[in-house]
Amino acid sequence: METPPLSWYSLLLPPSSLFFFFFLFLWRKQRRTGLPLPPGPPALPILGNLFLLGKRPHESLHALSLKYGPLMTLRLGMKTTVVVSSPAMAKEVLKTHDHILAGRTVIETSKSLSHHKSSLIWGDYGAHWRNLRRISTVELFGPKRMEALQHLRRDQVFRTTRLIFEDRGKEVDIGRTVFCTSLNLLGNMIFSTSVFDPHNPASAGFRDSIWEMMKLGGTPNLSDFFPFLRFLDLQGLCRQTVKQLKGMYDFVDLFIQKRLAPASESVEPTDSKMDFLDVLLDFRSEDFTVVDIRVLITEFFIAGTETTTTTIEWAMAEFIHNPQKLNRARQELDEVVGFNRRVEESDLDHLPYLDAAVKEIFRLHQTAPLLLPHKAQTSCVIGGFLIPKDSQVMVNVWAIGRDPQIWSSPLEFVPERFLEGENSKIDYKGQNFELIPFGSGRRICPGLPLASRMINFVLASLLHSFEWVLPDGMSCEQMDMADEFGLTLKKAVELKAIPMPRLPHHLY
Repeated sequence: METPPLSWYSLLLPPSSLFFFFFLFLWRKQRRTGLPLPPGPPALPILGNLFLLGKRPHESLHALSLKYGPLMTLRLGMKTTVVVSSPAMAKEVLKTHDHILAGRTVIETSKSLSHHKSSLIWGDYGAHWRNLRRISTVELFGPKRMEALQHLRRDQVFRTTRLIFEDRGKEVDIGRTVFCTSLNLLGNMIFSTSVFDPHNPASAGFRDSIWEMMKLGGTPNLSDFFPFLRFLDLQGLCRQTVKQLKGMYDFVDLFIQKRLAPASESVEPTDSKMDFLDVLLDFRSEDFTVVDIRVLITEFFIAGTETTTTTIEWAMAEFIHNPQKLNRARQELDEVVGFNRRVEESDLDHLPYLDAAVKEIFRLHQTAPLLLPHKAQTSCVIGGFLIPKDSQVMVNVWAIGRDPQIWSSPLEFVPERFLEGENSKIDYKGQNFELIPFGSGRRICPGLPLASRMINFVLASLLHSFEWVLPDGMSCEQMDMADEFGLTLKKAVELKAIPMPRLPHHLY
């Protein structure tokens, strides 16, 4: 039985004298410049501003920005951190100065098994990262590949609605159901086979490892704030990450080695039938090895399942919580699709209200409320303030999504806001900085084309195929809509509902 990790706050006291020594060392190294840092709250010795973050950093940072402005400096332990809280400042960071701020602050857990060296998520900006990025965006998530693999998305979504139909009348954990759908969809796109079978211990273990990795990545780690402590791994987070990563690597390696094994009757797949693994193996070179392929595939599963699942669960929760909005979405689906067939991906372009609802979910329930931290590769100047080299830069998209100067009634679920006026022109593809759930610039999420299709397709299918009734006679007003902070901003209480078929039974 593993010993539970100690509270990271309680671990600060014993080595306090050592902390103080390094704090003085860091203080002496600070070089004076002619420009000030962005304003921010006073920092304590050793801790800096860590005590201000609390358990919900996105909310704490938003509150501080109301006092210190949309470009704010904090010292988190030994790390200088600049926090951005407005679309204008986000544009400066992610577009105007993108070439300087495209670095990545690498968390210690991502260094386990040297994962970060081949990582698209955590890899630092450079030639190797640009090569990984090019392969992903052009060869894997480009329009041609997305179109060629459309049948896989269709088959997986139809399979999910069929399984829900077969268990009709029973309570469904929507988040878990969507997670397994996303996992098997990615499995088919990458390996040409479903990877999750609840009766197979290996695939169930792979699923559990993804959940555990998200949990570990979202746990505050002392070593990230005080790098000289990394060798101690006081909370055991790196040791736990090694265990989970090794299991995931072993699982992925089984598919890679099978594909590489000589086969006397093997047939070269045509370009239209190539899965992601075929494509990646074709690009093998001294600069893109099997190790890189293993890491890249592992990250596709980690990032591509959790974020999609969280977004769809929030969308379903908001629709059930707001029956009038649900009725309008259903009316649109019934007019476009009708009752004699199931939703197809080609229908999505004709469902503007559903698309507006997804945008509203991205605004109200950002999957990554602080995105992932950027790093200044050299010093630069933004808004008359100095952004020092190696400082960490965070964009609080949660605060931007709730700014009453940008959005009317910012705490309410109002898809209609994206159907009228100037807001109707806003998209989430990285050019409108009021809404950047996938980031922007060089570091924008490469899986955006797949995520946007899957979220709309799965959501439309669940709403069109079933009525959803809350269990135990619960009313929509009684739903718990609280969130829980981590690497993703998940729903604190899992959404469970009972499906009732809306279509003729032969369609399932």
